[in-house]
Amino acid sequence: MNFDPKIIEDYIKSIEFYSFQDFCDRLLITLFPNDFTPVRAGGRNGDMKNDGYCYSSRIFFQAHATRGESARKSKKKIETDLIGCINNWRDVEKFIYITNDVLIGEVESFVDKLRLEHPDIKIEIWNQKIIVSKLRKLGIEDIEYIIDRKIIAEVSFSNSDLISSKYLITSDFNFIKEITNLNFKNFPFQNPFLLENNVFHFLKKLLKKQKKRDNQIEKSIRTDKNKYHLKYPNAKVLENKTNEYQFFFHERTPFNKEIKKVLGFDNISLFLLQNNIPIDKISLIKTCYENECYGSRNKIREIFLLRPFYVQFLLLKNITNVPVKLNSIELLSKNGVLYNGSQSQNHESINLPNFLIEPSQNIVIPIGLFLSDFDDIDTVNEIEVSSSQTSDKLQILHLRDFTINKEIEYFGPSITPLNININANNTTVKTKVHKFDFNNIYSIDRHWQYGSCPHLFYAKDGQLNYQGEIFNDLPNKTQIEKFTIPDGVTEMIIAELEQEITHIDFIKKNESMIVKNIILNQNEDILIPVKSNDKIILNGKYTIKTEKLRILLPTQKEKLIRKYKITMPKEGTKLII
Repeated sequence: MNFDPKIIEDYIKSIEFYSFQDFCDRLLITLFPNDFTPVRAGGRNGDMKNDGYCYSSRIFFQAHATRGESARKSKKKIETDLIGCINNWRDVEKFIYITNDVLIGEVESFVDKLRLEHPDIKIEIWNQKIIVSKLRKLGIEDIEYIIDRKIIAEVSFSNSDLISSKYLITSDFNFIKEITNLNFKNFPFQNPFLLENNVFHFLKKLLKKQKKRDNQIEKSIRTDKNKYHLKYPNAKVLENKTNEYQFFFHERTPFNKEIKKVLGFDNISLFLLQNNIPIDKISLIKTCYENECYGSRNKIREIFLLRPFYVQFLLLKNITNVPVKLNSIELLSKNGVLYNGSQSQNHESINLPNFLIEPSQNIVIPIGLFLSDFDDIDTVNEIEVSSSQTSDKLQILHLRDFTINKEIEYFGPSITPLNININANNTTVKTKVHKFDFNNIYSIDRHWQYGSCPHLFYAKDGQLNYQGEIFNDLPNKTQIEKFTIPDGVTEMIIAELEQEITHIDFIKKNESMIVKNIILNQNEDILIPVKSNDKIILNGKYTIKTEKLRILLPTQKEKLIRKYKITMPKEGTKLII
């Protein structure tokens, strides 16, 4: 099986705290099957500065996830664990400190001094790169056991024995900016090298001074919900044709001056405006309630929606054991403002710079920029390939099949690669590149660790109807919810869909206690059979897993609810009362 070791490295870097010690146990049991014994803390003496050891070869291990830790704290931890291990255990031949990140020079220099102070003990540091080097010597089954997840085989769109090709798209602005700044620290594939073409130069110039981009911008307004269409006669009143909770109440096209005032930071919107693109193809305004998880149900706000911005990349990887040279690329090219990708293109052959591609190196080629129609592209199937932690967000690499039921429009230069001419062993080989489509491609997403409120659904005639959020004041605040079940409803579902924990102290139905002390984690739910006119009382709260409360934006929340309504009937609930 072909897979990129960078995926394993990123996974190891993302492991936290006790999970990292479990990972190290599986690693060491595999590497030292007849010698290693795990150790855990307990009693007055804890683990006696030993997370596990090889009792025959007298190798002692300490496992500690150090990503983001200060040099001072790392040095103190290593020295304390080493001295404690020597004092508490006999015949220490080797001390190995296992961490999930490369230590900085200051810490490594400190470790080197410890080696001089303890010449009879061999001291080693295993970071994620050393761990990966050891994993690569193992079989796939052993690797999957150690990392506790399935490895997804690397996808290729070429039949070449020299070069593999794959496509990557992303709408994450920070990831895109990193690429324009030639920062590949968080790139998900091994040893990347960027080919700077006209697509890249256009992208870099477009985003030069822009620091961030959100697909929706909030604006507070003082207009009452029922009077909004009087102030903005062009606004469309969105009717609620079902008995479900209504997310949005109005929809309108912003004025030119609003685009410049509210969206003036967004170079993409300004580029479209300067090229005389109609405003309704640049932005859309919807109204909704203010954040309900702060208890604000009476005030409305405007949401300026921007079209999600995507960048496409072609990745070419040397899959041989020797360097190869890319001579040229045969391609179709196109340039314009908001055009369909299938429109006629110019045929070109572009000679590439005279450089060699090392074994396992990935050449990254930007091939296009496009906008979707005020919503992210819908996913049909997805497999999580890897996850890693950036400075402030969780980055996830997926292998996805997308469904294109929204308008996709390109802008700026774009290319469609046809053939790659490769020189290997003084022979030129032409390799066909599979045409880009939205099936079986890689995508990068980054997410905040969001918290919000648990969600309430009714089931009627086999259909799920969303009723809104419960316990929706502030985190950690216990609340009581009371309501009467409408006619025809047969089931009530409480679902926790976000990165938080729902605590249900009790649920009463018609004054009778039916359940107590229920905990729902993310993607867990509870189903309660009900009938018309049942009186329901809920008591509980929600708690968040992050230091700061970040609320899902309305369009994100609507999409989350829409996805749950599709998947829940297929997968069923986790707990039925």
